[in-house]
Amino acid sequence: MPEIGLSATEEAHVQQAADEAFRVLAGEEDELPTSRDRFLETLRQATRQAPLHSLAVAFLLGALIMRRR
Repeated sequence: MPEIGLSATEEAHVQQAADEAFRVLAGEEDELPTSRDRFLETLRQATRQAPLHSLAVAFLLGALIMRRR
C-alpha cells in the first residue's frame, strides 16, 4: 500500500483529532466541540502560525479602509 506523505502541519492536525476522539471515547470529555469552538481554535492556530509581517500589513490595510469610510 503506498504511503501518503503529510506535511508537519497536516500530521499535527491529524494527531490532534485522533487525541480528541480518544479522549471523548474514553469518557474524559463529555461532548464534542461545537462549530464555534472549532472556528475559534482554527483562528487561534492561524494567528499563531502567521508571520508578524502579514499581521502588520493586514492591520494597516484595515486601518486605511476604515479611515476612508
